[in-house]
Amino acid sequence: MRRLLVVLTGSLALLACGQGVWLSRQDAIHQAAAEKAVTDVTRREAKLMTWDEFVKTSQVQGADQYAPPGKQRVWLVAVSGDVQLRGAHEHWVIFVYNAVTGAVIGDIPGPFDQNTGEAVGDGWPPNWSSFPDRG
Repeated sequence: MRRLLVVLTGSLALLACGQGVWLSRQDAIHQAAAEKAVTDVTRREAKLMTWDEFVKTSQVQGADQYAPPGKQRVWLVAVSGDVQLRGAHEHWVIFVYNAVTGAVIGDIPGPFDQNTGEAVGDGWPPNWSSFPDRG
């Protein structure tokens, strides 16, 4: 019984305090490659960071409900190509993945013309270089 208690206590401590990164950079990029919304890919890059760093840099509002538990980190994977997420065309998208489970948390699509649904702007997220990379 004492041994079980030690194991459970250790497991809980790891969950609460651990950095929580089980998914590698290459795994995150492969995850994004499997997304069906992107074709004719010209570039993919991934960055690892905390949820707080992601929210602060992206300035996404009201995203706390999607935060991974504890101190788990997230992978951001930027993909450029022909993107069609919600019926419109974009030049790029940033996918956000839980770095432990690999589950997609959400995405940030590039801009598009509200009238035509066609992509506008550059072929790469203009703020990508401002995201930190802890990987």
